[in-house]
Amino acid sequence: MFTEERRSFIIDFLRKKGKVTVSELTKQLKVSSVTIRKDLDFLEANGILVRTHGGAILPDHSRSEWNFLKKIHQRENEKKRIAKKIISLIEDGDTVILDSSSTNYYATFELRKADLSMVTIVTNNVFIAGKLIELGIEVLVLGGVVRENSLSLVGPWAVRFLEEINVDKAFLGTTGFSVEKGFMTPSVVEADVKKAMIRSASKVYIVTDSTKFARNAFASFALPEDIDGIITDEEIPREYEVFLLEKGIKVYKV
Repeated sequence: MFTEERRSFIIDFLRKKGKVTVSELTKQLKVSSVTIRKDLDFLEANGILVRTHGGAILPDHSRSEWNFLKKIHQRENEKKRIAKKIISLIEDGDTVILDSSSTNYYATFELRKADLSMVTIVTNNVFIAGKLIELGIEVLVLGGVVRENSLSLVGPWAVRFLEEINVDKAFLGTTGFSVEKGFMTPSVVEADVKKAMIRSASKVYIVTDSTKFARNAFASFALPEDIDGIITDEEIPREYEVFLLEKGIKVYKV
């Protein structure tokens, strides 16, 4: 059985049962536990399942987001490289939006090393705000309702705040991307805040690992023409890279 066939079997098996164990899958597929764990890790990185001790379960709901603290460690190495590029694009004196993307969490650690003394950060994530405050950086936190799973502040108060400010650069995460729908997020209220961030920024960058391409989410928040650049890893599918370049978007691969 080929890798893709095996992973399709795992997905179907999981949908029928709701949960699976590594030992069950090794018996069903007659492969090693190491191979099954690699398959489960791959499927988790692509948002299809949630790893548990000894197995996996389906996410609670197709539109639900994973807990922010869990998302931090998915594709961790890629996110760290993307975070370094984020900081390289920030200049002293800039006012910058970092949204609630788990990639932006790693940008707070890169800020510790950066020679930037006059930067102001605007964020709608309470966890990221806490990390920035530890650095002594001037932080503006949006008002609104805190979403439990993403730790982000959303709603009309957040949008109204963004309508009153102008920033130099915005770095926004995405849950999915398609040629037809553009950049997407699982939540309508998150999408509204991201749209307001885009309107308030002179330059807009999408920060995402390559697994988000060809993945759909519930609500669109930006088309390619709305952004200036995208920071991703080397594994971005070639067809999407070409499409974005043809749209005049700078693609940074790290």
